[in-house]
Amino acid sequence: KFGPTEWKDASAEGFTVPRTIGVTGLCRTNPEEIDEEKWVWGDCPNDFDVDFMDLWYAIRGGGGGTWGVVLSMHLQLHDYVPRVDYAA
Repeated sequence: KFGPTEWKDASAEGFTVPRTIGVTGLCRTNPEEIDEEKWVWGDCPNDFDVDFMDLWYAIRGGGGGTWGVVLSMHLQLHDYVPRVDYAA
């Protein structure tokens, strides 16, 4: 969970929106919990080595390329249904 927390006026540079100068984030304090409704967010541990500013840059397009960033993925698997072949 992260996002911009500091901005500066960029109108002198010709922009109509502020420039992001600071991004902070939170980490899950109970990563073993599967149920999303029970997730608890708090400050990241000191040994958590993620630069949220770099992550924000990558999410926004990373400089004009066509790359994207996957932060998490959820797969919903279905029960196996055996294939049935019908002879004509």
